[in-house]
Amino acid sequence: MHAVILAAGEGSRMGRHTDDVPKAFMQLGDETLYEHQRDVLADHVDEVTVVLGYAAENVIGEIASARTVVLEDWADYENAESLRRGTAAVDDDVLVLNGDVIVAESIVEHLVDRHAASPGRSVVAAIPGKQEGSTAIRCDDRGIVTDYGMIRGHRHAGMGIVDRSHLTAARAYLAANRREWYPGIYTVVETEMMRISAGRHVEINSPSDKVAARDKLPLDPADGVDLQT
Repeated sequence: MHAVILAAGEGSRMGRHTDDVPKAFMQLGDETLYEHQRDVLADHVDEVTVVLGYAAENVIGEIASARTVVLEDWADYENAESLRRGTAAVDDDVLVLNGDVIVAESIVEHLVDRHAASPGRSVVAAIPGKQEGSTAIRCDDRGIVTDYGMIRGHRHAGMGIVDRSHLTAARAYLAANRREWYPGIYTVVETEMMRISAGRHVEINSPSDKVAARDKLPLDPADGVDLQT
């Protein structure tokens, strides 16, 4: 499996914390966000691509043993273009991880296992509970994704697996929607929604989120997986 970490954006809401580095390379405790991500991915993927843009020159030297893609024109597009370029030349199942998200390793393991148990189907993680403040996912009574966006639904958790059989269709969608958010791909290929616990998930969008994340880490990898669909 090939992981793609999306870390091209500026993270402007973080203020001084992203003056010189992308959000994914902010320090969070003893490690950067990116290092926390690599720790939980290490035993579950064969290769990693990191998509950079804003302040790429300040962090690219910190990325060892991973492929990098730099979007010089990152400000012209949304993360759909980041994922499109990040998956170029990849011929494998793709684990997509937003650069500002950390999950417990048990969540990664369960996502990989769920994908393996569903041949030919992609999988996306979501935090259950109807909400309207963040991008959300809806699914049918079989657990298959039907809609995504600023809608009332389960909160998109910033992580999913695109099955290799879906890459051509996913890339076509991304190419047609470069200025949109990438999770719309899950509405055009057969994708199962996997529920995860909010307690085993960290997303940093503001300085207050960063403070809260420091208190929440380390995430307990032995708990927090909701096996329901």
